Amino acid sequence: MGFEWKKTDNRRSLMERNDIVIARSDFLMEYMKLKAEGYEFVFLDETWFYSKGYASRSWQDKNKESCSSKNLDEGKRYIVLHAGGTNGFIEDAELLFPSKTKEVDEYHGTMTAEMFQKWMKEMLLPRLAEPSVIVMDNAPVHSVLKVKRPSSKWRKGDLQQFLTEHNIPFRPEHTFKSLLLKTSEIVVQKRYVVDEIIQEAGHRVLRLPPYHCHYNPIELVWSQCKRYYNRHRGTTFDHQAVTRKWRQALNQVSVENWKNYVAHTEKIIEEDWRVEVRHDASEISVIVNIQEDSDDDDDDDDDVPLAVPIPGPSGVST
Repeated sequence: MGFEWKKTDNRRSLMERNDIVIARSDFLMEYMKLKAEGYEFVFLDETWFYSKGYASRSWQDKNKESCSSKNLDEGKRYIVLHAGGTNGFIEDAELLFPSKTKEVDEYHGTMTAEMFQKWMKEMLLPRLAEPSVIVMDNAPVHSVLKVKRPSSKWRKGDLQQFLTEHNIPFRPEHTFKSLLLKTSEIVVQKRYVVDEIIQEAGHRVLRLPPYHCHYNPIELVWSQCKRYYNRHRGTTFDHQAVTRKWRQALNQVSVENWKNYVAHTEKIIEEDWRVEVRHDASEISVIVNIQEDSDDDDDDDDDVPLAVPIPGPSGVST
């Protein structure tokens, strides 16, 4: 019946939300199209690691006090931003700096949109020799809008300026709520600042659907780098030592490793695209007559067939 006994993945319920299903289908279609056209893909992402590494195993007994949710002394947390593809890491495009917070959920707050845009313009784009497709997720620092939508946090003067720029008439005596309501009549195309930076440099952007980090092979690269760092972290953890050891971790990722990770990811993408195509081709309609037998000839208007789309194997009905 197609079932497998495997580890429960709680993300799947989120991944099957209607908006995310649409985003995934759009991503898969665009990826396959761009690949067929011969584009080079560049995958980027941020990650973090602790200067003293992270112990994945520890001595434990049945007492809950022996189970710690985190290292008690993991050292300073470092943020990393890098990009690569089938030819390995993009040379000299790494950004590495110590975080101001140890909170895992706040590392995107340490990396600001301004830092990311500066890195994109000065470190990544100048090192891309040919038109490429840059694949990235929708982290807040990647998703600053060119034109922001008005909100209740805006000032009244900002709303008036927004309406003026979009040629929407208003009177000075209009209240804040009235002005905000008027702005809802304006359709603002969603345009990201970083997307325009990339496009102006002659490249293309492909954004990952939410909760689909497995479409980004750099996640596998990060895993290899962190395993290496944990095994070779040593006993010195000043900034110079941490930087040197992390760069060693990056350098041990070979071009062959990158090619294998990209091939593995593309295998997943291609299989998911085949599933999308199969589902699209197998949606058929069956006509079901829901009227019961009746001798009453006056009820002809109730004879309404119900069209029910159902999936069938390879579009074949029985």
